Amino acid sequence: MIHLNELKEKFQDLKYLSKHERMIQVCGLLTTYFQQDNIQPIIVGGLSVELYTRNNYTTYDIDLISDGRDKFDKLLTNELGFNKEGRNWYHQELEISIEIPDNYLEGNKEKVIEMKLENGLHIYVIGVEDLIIHRLESAIVSHPDNPEWTDDYEWAERMFKIHQNDPEIMDIDYLLDAAGKAHVDHIIKKWIS
Repeated sequence: MIHLNELKEKFQDLKYLSKHERMIQVCGLLTTYFQQDNIQPIIVGGLSVELYTRNNYTTYDIDLISDGRDKFDKLLTNELGFNKEGRNWYHQELEISIEIPDNYLEGNKEKVIEMKLENGLHIYVIGVEDLIIHRLESAIVSHPDNPEWTDDYEWAERMFKIHQNDPEIMDIDYLLDAAGKAHVDHIIKKWIS
């Protein structure tokens, strides 16, 4: 657990880190702080792709699925110097944007991965299987006849290829089952063969 004054001090030190490391540390600090409220923010969207592609993908904002939007709002705007702009909170000095698009995870909570950071903090990230499926669904919506023309398809395929032989990260049986329910399993089967 981390107290508010310590959280504020640690936020001051973030400005010396790279953009990627700043975003990860912000997530780690918020995750630790909100443990006291039994709130578990889960990283989704571009930052999760960045993590699963080992920083080959680049994003400029943090998307979190989390309960307690009102508590986030109070903490970010009243205590940590973020400005609220629509659905986003933006910190000028740190150049960090945070959005909580939903409080419901579209995917399996059991597949969420806890990642330990070098400084002892931890973060939660959507399972790579669900992330791949979401990217493929987006690719099909964007280009129904040629989903492989999209960036979403490319990143889904990259994540699959990076993690397909790592059973600690990717459960192929779950991926195929969930992909079947989302009607994108034909793509996964093509990658496997």
